[in-house]
Amino acid sequence: MANLVERISDAFQIDYGSFSIVDVDGLSRSPATLDPEKLFSLTDEEEIWFAATANMAIARSRAGYHHNARITLELWEAEPPTEEEGGVDRCTVELFSGSGKLRPTNSVGESGPLLDLRASGASWLVRGHRIAKADPFADVEDFDEDDDDDLVLIMEGLEEFLFQFWPVNAREA
Repeated sequence: MANLVERISDAFQIDYGSFSIVDVDGLSRSPATLDPEKLFSLTDEEEIWFAATANMAIARSRAGYHHNARITLELWEAEPPTEEEGGVDRCTVELFSGSGKLRPTNSVGESGPLLDLRASGASWLVRGHRIAKADPFADVEDFDEDDDDDLVLIMEGLEEFLFQFWPVNAREA
């Protein structure tokens, strides 16, 4: 059975419907690495919501353009168990990390919690979970997003993200 090594979690502001998980060394200069615009173009809000290249992954939100979501990053010794849950989209990608240190970053440069993978220059499998939450405005009659100047402050808890990292060459215990 795989063991959880570390778990970090925090609220994070998602801007323009997406965010990145970026190596602290920045983008890779390898010719095989996709630039951020190309990587983003490979994603959508439905089927391919999570994609990666060296030192960077992009995740797309389904819950809206600007909102706050809880983002959790986990480091595992080997592939973690998967539990079937309703309202959860899953996607597994391979990500090379040059420094071995990653953090979520939004389009305005704000960063979330730092995950230390404890190994530099290594490839990781990353299982992303996009977890839908109840719509807080479902019971509000005549709600119009354009009428609320403080919408970013209100839009919380629409979804959560969980990213589980384990070494590509890890074996099941």
